[in-house]
Amino acid sequence: MNETRTEIEKMIEKDDLTGLLHLTALIHGHHCVGSALGVIAGHYAMKMLGVKENTGMEHVIAIVETNNCFSDGIQMVTGCSFGNNSLVYKDYGKTAYSLVKRNGEGVRLSTRPDLGDLLIDNRPEALSFIKLVNERKVTPDEEARIIEINKEHCYNVLNISADKIFKIEKVQVDLPNYSRILGNHVCPSCGEKFMETKGVKKGDQYYCISCGSGDYGQLDWSGIDIVKRGERVSS
Repeated sequence: MNETRTEIEKMIEKDDLTGLLHLTALIHGHHCVGSALGVIAGHYAMKMLGVKENTGMEHVIAIVETNNCFSDGIQMVTGCSFGNNSLVYKDYGKTAYSLVKRNGEGVRLSTRPDLGDLLIDNRPEALSFIKLVNERKVTPDEEARIIEINKEHCYNVLNISADKIFKIEKVQVDLPNYSRILGNHVCPSCGEKFMETKGVKKGDQYYCISCGSGDYGQLDWSGIDIVKRGERVSS
């Protein structure tokens, strides 16, 4: 295991949520309650399932149900990511996720509907910024102050126990098979390689989606949208 992942595993074992949130902020760009919740949920499930290490070889799978800040905390703590094929995304819009072993045994955490003000920063300065942030009406100095306020609050949130924030349940999940290495086609139009399962067939040739005007899925802040451009055909 590489040195960075070993450091993370040691933090999990020592219940060092502060260190885990610091690392999460390195990829998330700032501190926020959502990523702090991801750290709490990721840490809890790793400990509950007894996962001592994650080599990124798909022996442990994280199934996230939102594409917001929460998921960055999950990826950092569990080591499951899109890049190593051990992160599954369900476009449910729920602050929830499951951590599952290859045998299907897992645990799911979902935020309780009755949290109330438990996670709110009730300091007057913090409350005064909420409307400005939502309307994107902040100066650079105000934005810097908001980031600092959020950082202070997030480390306080780490002191709240997972069972007060989340509904926690054991689950049994049917997982997708291990990923496999796929072949490539070369688009006769642009000359670029693309995954063989993503081709658009025209006549006896396969074009990439962009040249072949095929439909494709696009993940942005609102979730997954299917961009309709034509009929996609797998090779």
